[in-house]
Amino acid sequence: MKITLTHQRRPARTAEVDAALARLDTSPGMYLGVDAGIAGLHPLQATLVDQPALVLTVYADGVQAAAHTALGTALLAHPALAGWAASAQPGRGAPLASLRALLQAFESSPDVLLQGALRFDAHVLGGCAQAVPAGALGVLFLAQSLWQRDAAGQWTHVTLSLDGVAPAQDDGYTHPVAPPGATVPDPQDDYPPGGHAQMVARALVHLREQALVSLTLSQSFRRRCTAQPAAAFARLRRVNPAPAMFFLNDGAGDRLFGASPDLQLVVQGRTVQALPVCGTVARGTGPVGEAESFRVLVNEDTDAASLAVCSDALRCDLAPLCEPGTLHLRERRRQMSLATVVHTVDRLQGTLREGVDAWDAIAATTAPAMVTGTPRGPALAAIAQLEAAPRGWYGGLAVQVRADGSALAGTILRAAVLRAGVAEVRTGGDLLADSVPAREEQESRLKAISLWRALGLEDAPAAAVTATPPVLTTALPAAVSLEDSLDPFGAALRDTLLGLGLRVEPGALPAVRAGHAAHGAHDRQVVAVGDSALRLLALAGCDVVRITPEHGRLVHCTPATPHAWPGAAPFTAARYATLALAPGAALPDGWQVWAHDATGAPVLLVHAPRRLACLLVRPDSLLAGDGARAALAAALAFCAGAADAP
Repeated sequence: MKITLTHQRRPARTAEVDAALARLDTSPGMYLGVDAGIAGLHPLQATLVDQPALVLTVYADGVQAAAHTALGTALLAHPALAGWAASAQPGRGAPLASLRALLQAFESSPDVLLQGALRFDAHVLGGCAQAVPAGALGVLFLAQSLWQRDAAGQWTHVTLSLDGVAPAQDDGYTHPVAPPGATVPDPQDDYPPGGHAQMVARALVHLREQALVSLTLSQSFRRRCTAQPAAAFARLRRVNPAPAMFFLNDGAGDRLFGASPDLQLVVQGRTVQALPVCGTVARGTGPVGEAESFRVLVNEDTDAASLAVCSDALRCDLAPLCEPGTLHLRERRRQMSLATVVHTVDRLQGTLREGVDAWDAIAATTAPAMVTGTPRGPALAAIAQLEAAPRGWYGGLAVQVRADGSALAGTILRAAVLRAGVAEVRTGGDLLADSVPAREEQESRLKAISLWRALGLEDAPAAAVTATPPVLTTALPAAVSLEDSLDPFGAALRDTLLGLGLRVEPGALPAVRAGHAAHGAHDRQVVAVGDSALRLLALAGCDVVRITPEHGRLVHCTPATPHAWPGAAPFTAARYATLALAPGAALPDGWQVWAHDATGAPVLLVHAPRRLACLLVRPDSLLAGDGARAALAAALAFCAGAADAP
């Protein structure tokens, strides 16, 4: 005999879902959503359990079930679960077998589900323990009230009930709180700045001398925090959607939320997919900055190798569960852009063997290579030896398993835990023998930015904060003239000048020249752009040579001094050139360099006596950022000043 529940479904408004999320501040439940990702790879959906019928605490040797509502009490007393309730106790059996048996007691339905989270130490469920940990491994909720979002973004509220059981509010099951007046010790990070890099340096010895292919190490940052976790999670969902968004109140004092890039498992029928993520670069500003970030990431051999190791390790985990020959790499290093970082993603897909289900896949992939290393056993031993504190939830799994056999599992990364007035954020990265300690520390701190912002703690590392576009403190002229004979981008240059608030009028000074506009030996108050600037420099006596044309090339420019012009700051622009300054060529008297490219070659030069400026790059390109237009504005303001007498 199976349990048949009555399902009541109705459309739901976003405001109702927000209110249900807010209730998780004080009552157990969980949100798990695929809120972003790669089209066609990540199944956009979400489920919020805000009123569990049963709260299931998972231990290494069993499951403890507690009724949270009248429905939960009735279920534990139901004949179909009578034997299960008696045997599903700590010390009385395998926890995954108990969870499987619980769902199998119900009629198959996608609305009957278990949703919750497993801690990092739940790797004991997969048989890879170094030692069986004390305490709970996680918590799962059997939903009574749930809110579900489909791929189109429409929410539905589902209420489950059992004949003869009246709907009721929860039975007062709430999480513990610190007693009034309790003193919480000052929170401390695992390491001071530079300490994580030192740990990585020690780990590289393990990688070079022991039987380890890769190793993932992490560190925790801790801050006092009074933020409401539901409000913080709402901010995180709004500004940093991710493939695995989760918010858990475990009913025991922890409120956990995060935006993980790693949707570890997707099970539909007998098809299983894994979407490992590896490699992180800060996302640049705008489309050009984003593309440049991906260029840097894709060209990182170490990150490519790390992802390959993760995918091969996942194959080893899943291959025994799949029909022989069906588990393949379907996509390699797909680019995924999130709010503050970019990643690359692999996709593995296989067909589960008969008799294998989602619970087997979850058990096989707990503590995967992405959060431990390869091989797993030696990696777990190294983690225990090297890391400063136990991981807790970090590296565990946010899981959802439905009675119809479908499942989702997201790795718990980019997460914050709020407990007794302290917020803890733990981050890390995958290491190979040639990893660079300083880069690993920078990446670890970068990954925490979105969580500190969500919590209202602007504790992001300064190196990761986007620079403010420079502000020009010298007045621009009211009007300029534009001479753009045969320039292929004359209209773009005009639009850029107009965008600076200038009028473009014949005869106005300074003059902006591009293309094949003519120069005179005694010209004054001219801003020349691109090849026109090089022709002006050649006329002034510079050594200019013809080159193989370079068009549409991104150039990173740096001020020659911090005060080269008012508000000077690095900028990007585009090179469209058939001419160049000869390498190492000396500049004639009167010329000075305001900015140079990554090779040290000048890209912005000025001549003070004649009020001339030469921009060897194009600030009007779509590749150019606000900083390039600010440099153009500075050049225009400089040239608008009165030229010295001859």
